[in-house]
Amino acid sequence: MKKFLALAMIAGFVYNCSHKKNGLLLPFFFLGSQHTATGGVPGNSGSPGVVFVPGDGSGNPVTPPADNTDNNGGSTTTPSDSNSNSGSGNSNSGSSGSSGSTGGSNNSSDQTSSNSNTSDSSNTSGSSSGNSGSSNDSNSGNSGSSSSPSDTANNSGNSSSGSTGSGSSGSSSSNSGSGDNTSSNSNSGSSSSSSGSSNSSSGDSTANNGSSNSGNSGSSSDNTNNSSSGTPTVAVVVVEDPKGDPIFNYNTTINIPLNLTVLDNKSNVVSGATVLVYDENNNILFQGVSDSSGKVTGTLTVPTSVGNITVDISIGGESISQYISLQSVLGINRTIRYEVNLPTVQVADTDGDGVPDNTDIYPNDATRSTEIAYPAEGVFTVAYEDLYPSPGDADFNDYVIQFKNEEDLNSSGKIVRLRGKYQHVAKGAGYRHQLYIKLPVDVGASITYTLTQADGKVEVATNTVNVTAANLKSGYQIFDDSNKTIRGQNAHPGDVFKPGFIATVEITFNAPVERAKLGSFPYDLYAYVINTKQEIHFPGLYKNLLGTDKYLDITGFPWAILVPGTWKYPYERYDIRNPAETGYSEFNLWVSSGGKEYKTWYNNVTNESKAFPVPSNSSLLGYLFLSVKKFAIFYALGLVIAGGIAVYLLRKKQSLAA
Repeated sequence: MKKFLALAMIAGFVYNCSHKKNGLLLPFFFLGSQHTATGGVPGNSGSPGVVFVPGDGSGNPVTPPADNTDNNGGSTTTPSDSNSNSGSGNSNSGSSGSSGSTGGSNNSSDQTSSNSNTSDSSNTSGSSSGNSGSSNDSNSGNSGSSSSPSDTANNSGNSSSGSTGSGSSGSSSSNSGSGDNTSSNSNSGSSSSSSGSSNSSSGDSTANNGSSNSGNSGSSSDNTNNSSSGTPTVAVVVVEDPKGDPIFNYNTTINIPLNLTVLDNKSNVVSGATVLVYDENNNILFQGVSDSSGKVTGTLTVPTSVGNITVDISIGGESISQYISLQSVLGINRTIRYEVNLPTVQVADTDGDGVPDNTDIYPNDATRSTEIAYPAEGVFTVAYEDLYPSPGDADFNDYVIQFKNEEDLNSSGKIVRLRGKYQHVAKGAGYRHQLYIKLPVDVGASITYTLTQADGKVEVATNTVNVTAANLKSGYQIFDDSNKTIRGQNAHPGDVFKPGFIATVEITFNAPVERAKLGSFPYDLYAYVINTKQEIHFPGLYKNLLGTDKYLDITGFPWAILVPGTWKYPYERYDIRNPAETGYSEFNLWVSSGGKEYKTWYNNVTNESKAFPVPSNSSLLGYLFLSVKKFAIFYALGLVIAGGIAVYLLRKKQSLAA
């Protein structure tokens, strides 16, 4: 039974990994351990060997970092997986007194960081050595070649040839490292003689291939090739991120422009580098490939509650990571300057779009490669007050919609398709409404639309229409009259919740659209009030003649608000700003802090009797949950049968063993 459970756990893990493309990052071979402090710029860390420095405004470091690369005369290779580096140039002459010609094998343990060795000044299972010459005090014992941190590096070589002193033939030591190691700070077996023995060190130093290397002719390796952390510099990241506090307009998401430039160790631009950005929960925020100018541009949309993100730069299947704190960050402007030779390994890319198959959600479709979901899990809730331009009663239940969007990006990070599911949740007002989306783009599109009831019954069959750019700019209708898309109000104490209709929309643009043109999530999603012929938009999109925000009232309060999750909005006429009337006591604290504190106020209902109890299964596709419940007996029966079979097989195995 234990084996059965173990197999089930492994299968679940494999399943999760294989489905990480649907919003989670696929497993990567990182060049180092995560969250390793690197110094230089506060709030940044990443793979070992990545140094962060301020920029001069043109992508150049203000103060160039010290040259920490290995310049001992050999080739420097980028950290890699299964990298085989034969160090043939470490000619150790003067191993006088060593007898026998035996190949010693250094088997290193599988470690991420090794800082010391266990075989210092030891004579292992052989005749005592009279090694003449000076021992190396370096991490790299090879003057012929050096290798930056590597996963599963196989460093064969370091052949000690030549017996200049007395004794029989000189010992030939072949050091084969099989460990998975990214950083090592000291020698294995300094001043040791392994004549006819096998030396086992406690951590393979990928840049260190030998013990003792005594009597190196003309080569004294010192630690000048390593940074203060003992790790060769792989890349220098020039940071020019604009800082400041965004304008507070009641938004619960922030849009962060991304501008990266990738250069090699000769300052030449690097095209074809894959850039992946994901949040604290491994939800993909962006993916793009550097163009012929080495640039990757896009826009990240993240909830304001997200504290940091990760940026991965991958070339030839090898990647470095950057961990970035989003505190006071208004944009990400960076130049990545590699200090090592970049790999030329060709990775699998079936559709030839430049995005490797292992991160390409559409590996057989060259027009798109990434799917970004907003939110990654669950839904957003948008709530409107409908008395514009007069202030409303701030209960945010006049017109309530739950929705989820998905974007398909191409390899350049441009949007090629936009999908959305929208469900009408509440109508706590006498006015009638319609829901529209404006997309200020310069291309037309084909739009596929379906309208169903919450239980899946079709109201408007799936149909596809072609629209012009002018149609998209003027607004595309998602829901018609709100009196027709929900059977109840869902806003008063005692109301029995009745889920509204669901609209499914897919917009395929005639040409890829830049995020800057389309606008940031949730785009311009607005309510049209049929009775007053007024539009209700989010703040931050339109200015009035006085230059102030058109959709903030004289007190600076909005008519529309976006809330993550299945939000329990206040009951009718319960002002969310009045602590005596609202279940959200942190709302005012969030506002007074300018959005810097209490960022998840919407999750903390201190008085649930003041908020409408929107059921969690009323969200999108809630009717599927009902279907699961309907057939729950069959699922339960199946589990019982499976359990019985497992017990039978276990008992049969035990009886055979007896």
